[in-house]
Amino acid sequence: MKPHYLKSGLLFLYFLILVVSCIHPIYPREMYLQHSATIIAGAFLIYVTVKNNLSNKAFVLIFVFMVLHIIGARWIYSYTPYDSWIKSLTGFSINDCFGWERNQYDRFLHLIFGFLLLIPASEIYHKWLGVPARRSDHIAFLFILAGSLFYEVFEWFLTLVLSPEQADSYNGQQGDFWDAQKDMALAMLGALVMIAIRRMKRK
Repeated sequence: MKPHYLKSGLLFLYFLILVVSCIHPIYPREMYLQHSATIIAGAFLIYVTVKNNLSNKAFVLIFVFMVLHIIGARWIYSYTPYDSWIKSLTGFSINDCFGWERNQYDRFLHLIFGFLLLIPASEIYHKWLGVPARRSDHIAFLFILAGSLFYEVFEWFLTLVLSPEQADSYNGQQGDFWDAQKDMALAMLGALVMIAIRRMKRK
């Protein structure tokens, strides 16, 4: 069997980043809860690496999204210091520019969820399940919508079993009553943008 150096290298880097991110956790309970998704995704990436049944492009897109998730989990999203990072590198404050008062990292990840995972989902439906190529993007779009919806339902369920403080820290609503709806809308927008880009490339 031909070795898959790119996937194997990224898989090693994935778990290395995960381990490093867990050193001296700032919010241990919430971070480890966030990493339940990280472990599931890691198992999926191991499977894909062994079977080599996804393209390198799809693998890289999943890898990038999950690394961004690991970063968010480190600071439980609500406290990810993205504005400080950008300001230290460029002297520019994105929060000041747009007048943002809440931490927007979670919103960014919902947008990126739809944008980056549309292609891997489409490829899975086409290659693994035999969905015709012309329809796989549409089915993947529905998968993005359903995935976003089920995640928001999962967050709601956590509010029933966790303490109010833990639930708020995990969910990252930051006082926004319409947080779930905005998150789902951003995931949909990200997927629509990727579909539009793919259609333009095919012309």
